Amino acid sequence: MRPLKSAPGCPKAGWEWLGAVDLRDDKGLEFGDYQTCEYCHKEQIRFVHALSHPDWVSVIHVGRVCSDDLSGDPRASSTERRLRNRAQRRSNFPNLKSWKKSSKGNTWINYQNYHIVIVEFGKNQHRIRINGELGKIDFKDLRSAKLRAFDVVMNRLVKNYNEAYETNPYAFRASGISATKQP
Repeated sequence: MRPLKSAPGCPKAGWEWLGAVDLRDDKGLEFGDYQTCEYCHKEQIRFVHALSHPDWVSVIHVGRVCSDDLSGDPRASSTERRLRNRAQRRSNFPNLKSWKKSSKGNTWINYQNYHIVIVEFGKNQHRIRINGELGKIDFKDLRSAKLRAFDVVMNRLVKNYNEAYETNPYAFRASGISATKQP
């Protein structure tokens, strides 16, 4: 199959940027399983941007460069930068020096106004407790539990941000916080 850029009738501009996803952190894929840009056929795109066009029948999935060229939307680059930064923070999270051991032997940290405890129930059995609420999923190792705790906290922060923005978007404008909703 040939790239869309050489397909007859494929628009070269005017695409609407719909959002982006990190295939490794959001979908659990590894290098080798990433997508190919539908527009230029660049292989192994980890950060995939979705675009739509009124003159094209379906949504296309492309890399950032093609997204920038086709949509002209600055959110494509800023969202990918935000996804890359989040991936780096997630990678660093299990190794932060602020993790501590409690007197009961549980690992804990205060992070982004959340008190996170990794409770060890036995060998190879860990659960997450965030602000006193114990999770129901068992993790086989401490690192997996820490990574899931990071994901839960980040999802809660985004949800809280979106709810606060929907309640009063003008407060964000006055504070200088970007009013662009998280995708």
